[in-house]
Amino acid sequence: MIDRYVAELDEALYGPRTVKADLLAEARDGLIDAAEAYEESGLDRASAERRAVADFGPVGTIAPDYQTELALAQGRRTAVLISAVLTIQPVAWWMLLRLAGHGMDDATGTGYDLVNSVVRWTGGGAIGMALAVAIATGAGVRYLGPRRKLVRAAGFFAFVVCAVFAVLGVLLTFYSTATESLLSPTGLPMTALLLGIPLVGIAVSGRRCLTAA
Repeated sequence: MIDRYVAELDEALYGPRTVKADLLAEARDGLIDAAEAYEESGLDRASAERRAVADFGPVGTIAPDYQTELALAQGRRTAVLISAVLTIQPVAWWMLLRLAGHGMDDATGTGYDLVNSVVRWTGGGAIGMALAVAIATGAGVRYLGPRRKLVRAAGFFAFVVCAVFAVLGVLLTFYSTATESLLSPTGLPMTALLLGIPLVGIAVSGRRCLTAA
């Protein structure tokens, strides 16, 4: 009976696998302990498990609380991912130019300087917002409460980050004199590799936020 109950709870929940596995393990352990206590009081095993499950509550009643915890975990992961990507990418971009035989100062021009300035300010702001979300969905829960709306906001924020930095990345490549053109070997293909793949990861994580919330 406990196995069926945990399996039903598993099907009702969506979120990070490791966090979900830990929650289900805790639920199973609690049910087993309760069943053993009832068994020691004189009930047979089947009756003890039924009593333990009944005390724990219907899946439809307890699942929302578990789902909220999973949603918050997904929100934190998404926020941390955004911060990590936007922090690492400038370094990776610099290394790419060096490997191509260029320096950051080689990529100049009015258009490039303008876009590069926008990237810096936008990137710093996005990192700050992502860190705020990570705190709010972590330690901040004790003050703000477990708010699923914040997780949904994190999901939409992830999509905004993807859209904005995809456009800015292409513009940087286009205006950069170091990469020469969008179709050069160090142009658009490298931009897609360096910028596109991490942004796809952010988009996937954002979608998971919306699903979990």
